[in-house]
Amino acid sequence: MSQPVDVLVVGGGPVGVTTALLMARRGLSVRVLERAREIYDLPRAIVMDDEIQRVFQGVALIDELREITTPGRGAEFVSVDGHRHVGIELPLDAAWPLAHHPIVTYHQPQLEAWLRASAVAAGVDLRLGVEVGEVSQDAEGVSVGLVDRDVDESAEPEIERARWLVACDGASSGVRKQLGIPFVDQGFDQDWLVVDALLTRDVPDLPVLVQQVCDPARPTTIVPGHDRYRRWELQLQPGETREEMTRQERVWELLAPWLTPADAELSRAVVYRFHATVAQRMREGRVFLAGDAAHQMPPFLGQGLCSGIRDAANLAWKLPLVADGVAGDRLLDTYGQERLPHSTGVVAHAVDTGRLIDRLAGRDTDDTSIESGHGGGRPFPHLEHGVRWGDHPAVGRQLPQPSIDGELLDERLGEWFAIIVDDPATAPDDLAALAGRATTVVVPAGALDGVLPPGGAMVVRPDRYVAGVAGSGAELQRCLNELGSRIGP
Repeated sequence: MSQPVDVLVVGGGPVGVTTALLMARRGLSVRVLERAREIYDLPRAIVMDDEIQRVFQGVALIDELREITTPGRGAEFVSVDGHRHVGIELPLDAAWPLAHHPIVTYHQPQLEAWLRASAVAAGVDLRLGVEVGEVSQDAEGVSVGLVDRDVDESAEPEIERARWLVACDGASSGVRKQLGIPFVDQGFDQDWLVVDALLTRDVPDLPVLVQQVCDPARPTTIVPGHDRYRRWELQLQPGETREEMTRQERVWELLAPWLTPADAELSRAVVYRFHATVAQRMREGRVFLAGDAAHQMPPFLGQGLCSGIRDAANLAWKLPLVADGVAGDRLLDTYGQERLPHSTGVVAHAVDTGRLIDRLAGRDTDDTSIESGHGGGRPFPHLEHGVRWGDHPAVGRQLPQPSIDGELLDERLGEWFAIIVDDPATAPDDLAALAGRATTVVVPAGALDGVLPPGGAMVVRPDRYVAGVAGSGAELQRCLNELGSRIGP
């Protein structure tokens, strides 16, 4: 048996490694178990939003991340002749609410190599080439049987032991299957050809914005990727087979309106079935599901990896508080209470976008089939349950991050809870309700205009979601007491 750790993470992809990195930075001992010995050398995920960039800012890695990402210029829905139905430009020099560009692109193998190096530097034990077998748990922790792929598979499995386990082992998660947790189908299944290409010379006519081409004959998505990478996603039509559509000659035929073999090299061409599914639950005792093991969505919003890292950021402050004895087990119940509705809402948004492409292409004329799409009526989900208090519009949403005296707000907040006031007289005298894991921060009047009431206070969670907004010192104390009752042992 290896030395027990606080957390075992099954799966060494970007979500699993980020989970391990964030927990190690908060003082937990973490071991990652990954069956592959090498990083998968082809791109899969391709975009990251501002909330996820903020996660890496929180562990002092944002400057390194910017070196391997490219800011996105915007997105648009266009007809086959190039007419724009709807779109948005993203200026590179704008002041954005979270202080990061709304969308950046990356090359996943490069991102994964950087994440693994960062995790190991933070103290994560990364074990590669091991197969996870039986998972069991008891009142004290979780046991995992391992088989090293380089030794006799008939040998007795090595046993790994931890207080908790996070399953980040993908859409076909073996851990989820052992737990008997089913997926709930959200009603979207389509086959699409995904083609990644690396430009070998400049192609000026390629779109600089993400384009959803609403072509009645074949809806298509074009994504300008990091550096010289470009992606096409093309919807399969009835009668087309995976074998036919991935032949190199057929791929170049499909790319002909934009690209020739003289312009680029093909990195991959693969047919995916775009699913929309969410796990029935995300916790079973001491085991948690995260990433694709918990939810899958079509890629039209670029939110697959983002949703997985939101899972990681949510767990990464809760498990350390429970491990230190300052929070009770019921805090861990809020993981599913918060993440399951949120991820379900993001899946619904992605489905809306896919249906909007068909609708604008004239392939779906049922007006009742779409609740929103881009710019539509369904609001982007926020945290409606769990560690939150009150009904202020900011509660359950990400805290804006202005620059104050040349310093971004997060740099003042610390790594646990923060209580933000614009009048020192409103600051609480006693932080016992949050187990002393809180920092009081005074900001100039108007710095958070429209979010922080003048003379009031705001409680911000370690993951930078607003937990509560109070209009006075007395109301702040009620807020702290209620939040403390959901956190404390």
